Formats: sequence, structure tokens, C-alpha cells
Amino acid sequence: MDSISLSSLSSLTTHQKSSLEKGGYINLSNLLLNTSSDISRTTRIAPLEVTRILEAACREHAVPINKIKDLPMEGEEKFTTGDAELDSMLDGGIRTGMLWEVVGESAAGKTQLALQLSLFVQLPSRLGGVLGSAFYLTIASQLQTTRMEQILNTHPLLSPSLCSFANIQHASVPTIDKLIFVLSKSLPQYISANNQNSSSRPLKLIVIDAIAELFHTSKRTTTQFLVERSRRLSEIGMLLHSLASKHQIAVLVLNEVSDTIHRDTAPLDSGQIGYKDQFRWFGRADSVLGEDRKEATLGLVWSNQLNVRIFLSRTGRRRYLEESEHSRKIQKSASATSSNISVGDQQPVLIRRLTVVFSSVCDPASCDYVVTAQGISVVPGSTVLLTARPAVSTATPPRTTHDSMSPHGDFTQMQEAQLAPLDIGHIVDSTVIDSRYSTPDNEPGDDEWDAFWERNALPECVFEEAVNLTESS
Repeated sequence: MDSISLSSLSSLTTHQKSSLEKGGYINLSNLLLNTSSDISRTTRIAPLEVTRILEAACREHAVPINKIKDLPMEGEEKFTTGDAELDSMLDGGIRTGMLWEVVGESAAGKTQLALQLSLFVQLPSRLGGVLGSAFYLTIASQLQTTRMEQILNTHPLLSPSLCSFANIQHASVPTIDKLIFVLSKSLPQYISANNQNSSSRPLKLIVIDAIAELFHTSKRTTTQFLVERSRRLSEIGMLLHSLASKHQIAVLVLNEVSDTIHRDTAPLDSGQIGYKDQFRWFGRADSVLGEDRKEATLGLVWSNQLNVRIFLSRTGRRRYLEESEHSRKIQKSASATSSNISVGDQQPVLIRRLTVVFSSVCDPASCDYVVTAQGISVVPGSTVLLTARPAVSTATPPRTTHDSMSPHGDFTQMQEAQLAPLDIGHIVDSTVIDSRYSTPDNEPGDDEWDAFWERNALPECVFEEAVNLTESS
């Protein structure tokens, strides 16, 4: 609309165009974004005539109204996540034509999910795929091909004959301008050229890993910065929706979290909803006690761009899975590593939490999941529908006969610290866990930051010298 000049409008007279030009109104957007009184004051045109001008301009460039039955069906294609229970939570898997977000803290499994989806989108329809290809955009990291190859070689649905790295394109977009250029220019050109090549697979998945890194700043956050961030996020969201809708592509955006800060705000008028209450429903997960301590970054402006928000949480919990809870994938991974380990000697598994915060295609739900060599796998039977936010219960469930060991300290405090009800009776002393040997289910090295600080801990003498310097000064 910015490019539509008022001089090109056939519904306006020459005198009207001249008067509008003298008032500073050159194109249609300038005209429509001002009030009738402002236009009348700056152009000296009578208010009634200004109304006629606006009506004539709107009629000339009005978008025709289409019936729903005449609109093309969008988002009917789906491809599997590689886990049947997660597919069921998402109403059949990842649907194309939509903007999906996976948000979570470091080492929660965001990239794991993005990598495995880049492979599963390539599967034929008989295995739950759409015979498509993927385009993986990274902001500050590199594409983890080693981990992707591990998933490819270990997951029972995948094989090198069905999936190939040749069907995954990669580009680095370290700045906002480069991302916008790729989304507005490079990707449309690539899709057009790819569609003309009969031997190429259609693009069905775009991954952005991770969008919040574009807006990291060491400067003080000002109102001007937030306004500009909102403008750029809206521009990025518009481009992503355009690609998703026009070409029937599933867009997956990874995002980061920040700590939830509860602020005292001024009382609102009746019927108004404050930011804190809005973000409680759209920016956080709250399926278990303590899960709402983190919230998605980039605010409500970005939240309004999304069709689906999936929240991944690191719970810090471990549990022994019952024999009935072991899916074939977990059993196969464990047996491939150590076939001599019996059920009684199996290692406790690190548990994470996945919550569908909101979605336009499925009900909000939550489940526990583990990360194995084969990717993300939902713990069977852990899925819970979230029709309403659960009330926090402080009652202590009864102990079961298969407790792994007695926790140290007060049991109620331990229960609250572990957060999720599925682990009651399966609490394990973390000091004992550290002394056990590693297995695929223990996921050695997954908690990168803990391992980093263990390797790079400063010696005590450094702190003693710092104290001495402080005292001497």
C-alpha cells in the first residue's frame, strides 16, 4: 500500500489530488493512517468531502471477500516427530503451513527436536513423513551434523537410504538484516528453483536456531529498543507466515527463556488484563509445581506471531522407569550399549518436561520425556491434558513399595524440589547418581554448564588472594 500513489487513483478528481498533495499526502497509506479531522485541517478540504475521498479510495483498492469454501485448504500435511505419543499430543505430528515455536532453557532438548524433525520430514508417507527437505538457519551456532548422524543411525524409523544430509540446506544468519534478506529474497528464490527441479524434494521444514540470539544486547534496555524489537519481530513473523502459507511449509523457531519476575503493578480497570496475567497463559508452562519459574523471551509481540508454543523444561529429576514404561527405543538403546545390564541394575533416567502452552490444532497438554541416542522420546503414560491450570496440591502421596532409596532430609521438601508427581517414590540421591557409570539413558555430558564449571573451577588460593587484596585496600 506504501507504493500506491494517490495520483494513480481514478476515483479522485484532479482538484482533490492536488489539495491532498499540498497537504503532504503522497500515497494511499499516508491518507488512510490519518484521521479525517487531521486531513481536513492540513489540506483545507471540508470534512464531508474528506469522508467521500476516503470512501472512494477504500472502494477502489478493497480486497474482495472470499467464501471459506473457496479458500484453499492449508495445513493438511503432517509429518511425524518420531515418537507416537508426542504425535498424539500434537494431533498427528508437525503440521505444515504453520509457525511452531519450541522454547526452553539450555540443554532442555530444543536443538535435539529440531535435528530429528529435519530427518523425519524426509520419510515417505507410509512411515509418517512427507518426502520433503529442510532448510536449517543458525544464528550463533553451527549445524550439529554429528548428533544428527547419530539419530539417523540409531532411530528404528530412519536409515541412510531414506534420509540424507543432501536434503538439508544450511545457512548462517548472524544478524537481523541477514535473516530478513534470506526470508524475503534467498528462500523464495531457492523454493522457486527447487520446485522446477523434478529430482529435488519440496521444502517442507524451515528451522531457525535460535531467534532470541538476534536480540542479545549489552546495552540498557530502553523503550526505543523495545519498540524497534517489536517492529523487527513483526516483520520476521510476517515473512515466516507468508512462506508457511504460500508454500505449505512447517516453520520451527527455537527460542530462549528468562527468569520469571513477579512485579507489583498498579491496579487495572475492570475488564483489563495485565501483562503478568497474559503471559501467565501464553508465555509460561505451569503443568507441575515450579515449572512457571521460566518464561519465553521476546514478549507478547512475538507470542502473537505463533500458532503453537511448546515449552521444554529441565526438571533435574531422575527416575527408574518401570518395565512397562520402557519404549522399544529406550530398550534398544540400552541393550546396544550394555547387554549384560539386568532390569534391576538399570540406571535412573534424566527426566525433562514438555508442555504445549497453546496451539491452534491441539489441546494444551504436558508429558515427561527423555533424550536418548535416538532423539526425544516421551515417557509412556505420562501425558496429561491441561484443560485448566492445575491447582497446586501440597498433599504428600503415599510411598510405594518400589522406592529406589530413602531421600535425605525432609521428604516433603524433597518432593517439592523434584517438582513432578510422576517421580514420587522414585527419588534418587544425586550424589549416588554421580558415582554411577555412564549409560545412554544417563546422557553423559548433557548438562554442559555443570560440566564446564566442574572442569574450570578456580582454585581456593585465588579467592584467598582476592580477600587479602580487599582487606589491604
